[in-house]
Amino acid sequence: MQWHTLITFSKMKESLFSLRRFIKLIFIGLLLLMLVAIVRNSVYISQGNQQIQTKQLQTLTKLLISQAALSASDFLVTEDQEKLRYLANQLARDTLVSDATVYDNSGVKIASSTNAKTVRESLGMDTPLGSEGIGKQQLVEPIFSQDAIIGYVRITFEKGRVTAFSDHHYRNSDRAMFLMIMMSFLSGVLLTLVLRRK
Repeated sequence: MQWHTLITFSKMKESLFSLRRFIKLIFIGLLLLMLVAIVRNSVYISQGNQQIQTKQLQTLTKLLISQAALSASDFLVTEDQEKLRYLANQLARDTLVSDATVYDNSGVKIASSTNAKTVRESLGMDTPLGSEGIGKQQLVEPIFSQDAIIGYVRITFEKGRVTAFSDHHYRNSDRAMFLMIMMSFLSGVLLTLVLRRK
């Protein structure tokens, strides 16, 4: 009778051990799944931030060049080169703008900001690997008068300056997410060790 009781107790102990081991395996698996989910979400958020930044940049530059084309329309109709040159210099004073140039409808340059570069120079076509054009973005907008194209305005943007603030914010955000991932992982490891000791 006593021997039978010992066998039964031993089987119950083995059963409990197996159950505990199974629960631990499930717990570890869940921790790994949560870690993978956190990493995937952080990557998704980072990519989303980059897409938002790109859209903001497009909206800002498009708005600025559209306003410039609208302002240049009257001056181009009256062929007032002095005011066109003043407008180009005003645009170039903006910290986001490198230079601005106004052309007629044949592509002939009429006015430009001081020290304005040609398209080839701005894009770095004549430098090794286009190094001169790194960090710059050029936009060309037609100038209309009574629904007819009478010219074009070209603006070179300093892309790095446009995105400087958001880049700093997103870098800090990425660091914070990485720190949270590491803290989550360490918390899971410590919790596993505590449960294992118990």
